[in-house]
This record gives sequence, C-alpha cells and structure tokens, in this order.
Amino acid sequence: MARVVLFYPFHKFGGSVQVRNELPLSLLTIATPVDRAGYEVCIIDQRTDPEWRETLLEELRLKPLCLGVSSMTGPQIGNALTASRLARQHGDTPVVWGGIHPTLMPRQTVLDPNVDIVVQGEGEETFLELVQTLEAGAPLENVKGIWYKQDGQARHTGRRPFVELNTQPPLSYHLVDTRKHLIPIHGRDHISFETSRGCPFKCSYCYNSGVYGGTFRSLSVDETIARLRPLVEDLGIRGVLFTDDNFLGSKKRALEILKRITEEFPEVWISKLDGHVGALEKYTDDEFALLRKSGCKMVMMGIESGSPKILDLLNKRLDIEGLLEVNRRLGTHQMPPHYFFMMGLPTETLDDISQTVALQTRLSAENPAGVPRFNIFTPFPGTPLYEICLEHGMEPPERLEDWVSFNYRNINDSVPWLSAKMKKTIRMLHFATLLAEPNNFIKPYKKTSQLVRLFAGLFCPVAAFRVRHLFYHFPLDLKLAEWLGLYPKQRA
Repeated sequence: MARVVLFYPFHKFGGSVQVRNELPLSLLTIATPVDRAGYEVCIIDQRTDPEWRETLLEELRLKPLCLGVSSMTGPQIGNALTASRLARQHGDTPVVWGGIHPTLMPRQTVLDPNVDIVVQGEGEETFLELVQTLEAGAPLENVKGIWYKQDGQARHTGRRPFVELNTQPPLSYHLVDTRKHLIPIHGRDHISFETSRGCPFKCSYCYNSGVYGGTFRSLSVDETIARLRPLVEDLGIRGVLFTDDNFLGSKKRALEILKRITEEFPEVWISKLDGHVGALEKYTDDEFALLRKSGCKMVMMGIESGSPKILDLLNKRLDIEGLLEVNRRLGTHQMPPHYFFMMGLPTETLDDISQTVALQTRLSAENPAGVPRFNIFTPFPGTPLYEICLEHGMEPPERLEDWVSFNYRNINDSVPWLSAKMKKTIRMLHFATLLAEPNNFIKPYKKTSQLVRLFAGLFCPVAAFRVRHLFYHFPLDLKLAEWLGLYPKQRA
C-alpha cells in the first residue's frame, strides 16, 4: 500500500529544562483516518528521534505520496522548513503543511518555495481526501479545504466545515511510541487527551478566533469515557492531561466526565484542568471537591493583566474580585491555581505592568500555593489584536520564515511600541518570575534538571526582589542562566 510520512517539528529554540514531549495530537488526528483507510503511515517526531534526519531521508527514498508537516507560529516554522527543504533536495515528494499557522496564513505559506499544499483548518477529512487524490493523480481543485500552487499562483478550494468530533475514529496510538510522550506530573506519568476544541470566549489575542471562529465543540460524555477506556485498560495509563483550552467552561459536561472517571477509573488522575475565571466562579464548593477527587492538582487560568485598560484591549471579561475569590477557594480545596500573565502589548505602560505585578503579588499572598507565569505577548495573525498591532506600526512578516521569531519567550524586533526600558523590564520579568516563587514550575515535574533546581534555589530571593521592584539593572543572574543554557535566547 502507498505510504505517507508526517513530521512534527521541535517547537523551541535551544534546550529545555523540563522534558515535556506531549503526544503530537495534531498529526495523530490526521494520521488516524489515513491509517484506517489502509495506508502505511510513518510519524517522525523531531523531539524524540535524535536521528530524525536519517529517518526522514530513508522515508523519502521510499517515495511516499506526501510529506505532511504540522506547525504553529514561531520557532516550529524554522524546524518545519528544515524538513521541507530536505524533501526538496532529495526527490519530488509533495510537501503538505497544516496546523495553526498555515490555517491563519495559508496564502503566504503555500507560496513558500518549500511548500506545495496547505491544509486549512481541521485536517481529518481533508487530509485523507488529499492523500487519495494524490494517489489517483486526480486534480487538486476537487479537494475541499486546501490551498495549492498553480502557475505560480495560490489557489484555494474553499473552507471545509468543521468535523463532527463524535464521529471521528479513536486515535491510532500504535503509530507512535506512547512511552516517549508521557508527561510526569507530581510523580505520575500522564498522557495528552483532547475532549473539545475551541472556546466561546473571544479574547482578542487568541488564535481560537481565527481557527475556530469562537465556537466550542466537544465529545459527548459517553464518547469521552469510551475513548479513555483503552488508554487505561490496554495501555495502563494512570494519568490524563486534558489539552482542551477551556475544559471547565461547560460546567455540566465537565462535572459529568470527572464523576464518571472517578467511578469507572478510580486509579486515574486528572492532574490539570483549564478554565476561564468567569466559569470557575460558578462552581460550588461541592463541585470543587469533585475536581479534587478526580486527582486535579492544578487549575490553569489566563489572567493576562492586572490593568483594566489592558484587559479591555484584550477583550478579557475578567472580574478581579471574582478572581480573588476563586483564588482563595482553590487554596481551600488544595488545587493550586496556575495564573498566566502577558507583557509587551501595544499601549501598555510600566504602570500597567506594575498593576499586573501587584495583582500577582496579592494572589500569591492570599494563596501561597499559586504559580504565576509571565509570558511575552505574541501577535498571532488572524486575531483582532494582530490588526491593532499593525495600526501601531508593526511591520507584517513578508515571508514564511520571518515568523520564526514570533514566540511567547521572545521580544520581537518588529514591535515598535516598546522602548528600550520596557524591553529590559519585560525580559527581566519573564526570566525572574520563573525563579521568584519557590513552588513555581520547578516542583511538579520530576524530570526537571537538577542544575535548574539548584540555580532556582540560589537565585529565588534575587528574582523575587526584581519582580517586586521591576528592577532590571545588573542582570548577572540572567547572563549566568544564559551561559549555562538554562535560559536560552529565543532567536534563530
């Protein structure tokens, strides 16, 4: 039978202080229908295969129908281009890109000389039809949901409707070595698992608005349990990591799923759950107790800013008093909240950042188990905030490779609204907040480097001082971390 090769690029620059190679779900979801249709499928994961170049070249020698590549905006694009160029240099295998970035920027992506076809949007049905079309040598114009080149021009076949999640087949986990994709959290290995897509909230910075149009779709409770069962009974999985952007948003559904899991798989932990603060405010203490009973040890919340002005810019419907109450209640139920903040937005001032730090400080004081994360704002294409960034003078990337530096760990050179002082403050905060909290990201993951643990312990007081006072001068600690490879510069 004909063969298909799929490539998952590494998504960071430099190394990583924690080993977190989650399942390549973006590839498994499109590989499963192709696998079930009888095609041979090879998934190459750059994160777990140190000999990935040799593996890819060997696969290309077998003349596959296509090389499929998944990519988000940022560093993953650079690694995806490396694989695509290899395919160009060693044969004529069609190169197909899919994922979040190609979906948001399909025309620019397909016009890159190293890309032949783009699958826009969800790819389960589109990619299978594309593979069958390539095998038959039929015209691409009949495949709904793709972009392709013809006479040097980009051609679009129209958007395909969203797939019905409940009718999709269970994932073909045999296509990957699941042992290489288990994530250690609080001493137990977890596997990534998707039960829904999209989010009903329309935050102006989020890619969901461009990819899913603000919609929320989910597996039914029964289907969720049915798909979990073979993971637990056949693969021996004892920890599940929901990848949903807003699992707790549909309260009735979330509680029914967790109740069923505690009843049918009492040995399984659901260690991390994501939810909007507005949704969490509606949970009663008894319902929080059910979350805790299911093994929940972390609740992830996007706060983004403590400045009302910036929250309005982000279209973040967030009530600060409600957040503080949720924060205290999560402490009572021993489910540490992980708060995500961002910095470096257009119109943001040092006073806005000070308000964010003040909010984070109060949250930590009222619930010492909380974990703050400060990220650097990334202007994702296809979002309302991206258009605002253009209005504030940002130059849009002209080539696919120019998107590589768009990264939540990097201050992009193309943003003109940040002064030199703001850039220093933001970079310092991003670094220092990783170390300022004794219970930050260092503790839950047992595979964290021992060198990182030692460094964090030594510099925690210094980092806390920097955060409290927005003090970016004399960054010897940052330079030392860069030199040791603990905080690699996020540039190509």
